[in-house]
Amino acid sequence: MRYDFTIFGSGISAKITSCLLARDGFKVCLVTDKKQGLEKPPTNLVTFLSVGSLNYLSSQLPDIAFFSKYPEIRAIKCQLNDLNKNRHQSIKFNNESNEILGKIVKNTELEQYLDNKIIKLNNINIINSNPPAHVENITDGVKLTLKSGEVLLSDLFLLSSSQIDISKQLEISFIEQDLKQQALSISIKANLLHKNCAFQKFTSDGPLALLPYSDKEASIVWSLNSNSEILIKNNEELINSINDHLQKEITSTKIISIEKHNLKFVYAKRLRSKNIVLLGNIAHNIHPIAGQGLNLSIKDIALFLKLMTKYRSIGYRVNNNVVLEEYEINRKLDNAAYSFGTFLLNDILSSNNQLINFTARKGIRLADKIRPLKRIFTDSATGNKFFRSL
Repeated sequence: MRYDFTIFGSGISAKITSCLLARDGFKVCLVTDKKQGLEKPPTNLVTFLSVGSLNYLSSQLPDIAFFSKYPEIRAIKCQLNDLNKNRHQSIKFNNESNEILGKIVKNTELEQYLDNKIIKLNNINIINSNPPAHVENITDGVKLTLKSGEVLLSDLFLLSSSQIDISKQLEISFIEQDLKQQALSISIKANLLHKNCAFQKFTSDGPLALLPYSDKEASIVWSLNSNSEILIKNNEELINSINDHLQKEITSTKIISIEKHNLKFVYAKRLRSKNIVLLGNIAHNIHPIAGQGLNLSIKDIALFLKLMTKYRSIGYRVNNNVVLEEYEINRKLDNAAYSFGTFLLNDILSSNNQLINFTARKGIRLADKIRPLKRIFTDSATGNKFFRSL
């Protein structure tokens, strides 16, 4: 059997793409490298889904009711320390009409929904525990050889996994840098003093984000240098450090779980190699500082799906060069802006250099006073302008 799309990956991006393509009538084969099928070990990771991403997913998957249980984020507050006097400079982003900016959702719950949706679709084949060993562009598509020796043919191969031996076979070069940082992902129970508000503080140890996903629960993501002493603190010491930084945001803090994740910057110079297309983190693995990683991927998926259905309706094959060039051209600038923008922003706002800190504080103070500039930032964070343009 030949497929329209073969997709390799086990993450949220691969699952959303598989689900939406199969739902629209394309023949899809989803290949995972997970020994237990689509199931993954539980994680405490959460994702900020912008209102644009939420609206898009809700329009494509109208039965995705579990979003309703998460509280709406109507404001995002950012704060930068003064290295000398310990006085803070803050800026708050919200829509002038107090509209929703997005929601914080649990990754595990979103993946469970997608897993249940995928297995009910008729025109999707799922292959588990048998990842690709070799990928080859052929005249009219892609030949994918699995570890077992099984061969899959498809018009397009969508790579949504950073498996090294596959990515090295592509005619695509990557910009990669080990950030020498680890992100502490901490699930907490606490009394949240400001409802419907996400908070990010740029400390001298690294950016710390408070992401509420229920009335009494939140995720804290603290990006720290790999040699930071905070990484080796016990729970009691860690709670004390968190409370020192978030004393005006939370009280009665209790840690539910802690995970550590190495941070790495990855940017693909191209999004395709003939009949192979990159989707998800493999194309742009950005710093969590802006909370836009999955939102970038959903933008990729939304445009990709639109072009596939549009050009199919007028007789084009999905791997037609015109279709793929239009996709790459239209996503390249946005991906580059967020990828390199967050990379630089983390360096600037987490710097211990007095001059950089002073300049950054002045910049935040100025930006807070210019409403049109804040509106541009807010529109970008929500993704509304992009999704309206589709």
